[in-house]
Amino acid sequence: MKKILMLGTGGTIACVASENGLVPALDGKTLVKMVPALDGLCHIEYKQILNLDSSNISPKHWQIIANALAENYTAYDAFVITHGTDTMAYSAAALSWMVQGCKKPIVFTGAQLPITAEGTDAKDNVYNAFKVATSEVQGICLVFGKFVINGLRAKKMCSESFDGFYSINCEPMATISEHTLNWNSYEGAGVGGEAFSVNTNLEEKVTVIKLTPGLSPDILDYYLDRGYKGVILESFGAGGVPNDENNWLPNLERLIQKGVRVVCATQCIYDGVNLSVYPIGTLAKKLGAESAGNLTIEATLVKLMIELAKQRNTCL
Repeated sequence: MKKILMLGTGGTIACVASENGLVPALDGKTLVKMVPALDGLCHIEYKQILNLDSSNISPKHWQIIANALAENYTAYDAFVITHGTDTMAYSAAALSWMVQGCKKPIVFTGAQLPITAEGTDAKDNVYNAFKVATSEVQGICLVFGKFVINGLRAKKMCSESFDGFYSINCEPMATISEHTLNWNSYEGAGVGGEAFSVNTNLEEKVTVIKLTPGLSPDILDYYLDRGYKGVILESFGAGGVPNDENNWLPNLERLIQKGVRVVCATQCIYDGVNLSVYPIGTLAKKLGAESAGNLTIEATLVKLMIELAKQRNTCL
């Protein structure tokens, strides 16, 4: 049997009731005991590395998870990471960029209801996550509801539905029906590279600004004055920014001239950015704005954090 390490980080799946609402309290060993179907599937060991509501997850916690994987990579055949759903797509994307050369399954999962709740989705998700971890999968993926999703393509689409995560601009790695896995691909994220490695260097002075009709471009000055190194614009449609009476282009040009990386993403969930379609995109591109392509905001954010950290270290 495969030897699998379960890394617990908290989240709804591990919550119990308190006077202030649900709080994470259950460890991995307790979670696994509540899924008797796991008996005989694999050998499971546990480490509780965090115990957080995932709304409190920050880049330093991605580094903790990545370091835990690095410390234990050679000792185990696969890893299951239990995590709160609200920021699990961010954490899966973070590990997908931070880890390279991964030839073993690293599987994120969570639940919309605590594992102790009646009718919970947690038991199915935990079982399916371990089943994926015993498969031929390589790299980082997210298992939730009826989908196995590449770590760079996952997005939380529903706040309550048990099929809470979708694969964006890429077919899911597998669909799940009554614990049967129907595979399209065994390759998750972070597989590239010859040897396993972890890069935990991140530039945290990166922000995402969602454009709304009439929003003043002087918001960009706020981030420039506070030393931000990267700005991701959740732009309209294919990546457009306003250039008429409410003209964003001069402020964007000032940021870029000051060395701030500007990336145009889209508020649309599917299809991505094409800065060559309309003048409002092409003009931004001529100034030096970059395209997020068809990546999610979650994947774009961490990618920029890592690239900026590399640039910083190169200049030192």
